[in-house]
Amino acid sequence: MHSHLLLLVLFALGVSTVFSLLMKQDTAEQLRFGSMFFAGFLGAAVVLGWLMFPFPL
Repeated sequence: MHSHLLLLVLFALGVSTVFSLLMKQDTAEQLRFGSMFFAGFLGAAVVLGWLMFPFPL
């Protein structure tokens, strides 16, 4: 696996799944919470990536 994006998506999916199962009891609430958490992970990663873009390596 050489894709950082694929690893990010897999990590976000795993963490959001575990957190939604631990935090919510109802299946509908788990799906809603997990999908919002997953979208938040990906959105934060994109925003932070764009903020770090101008800095040299």
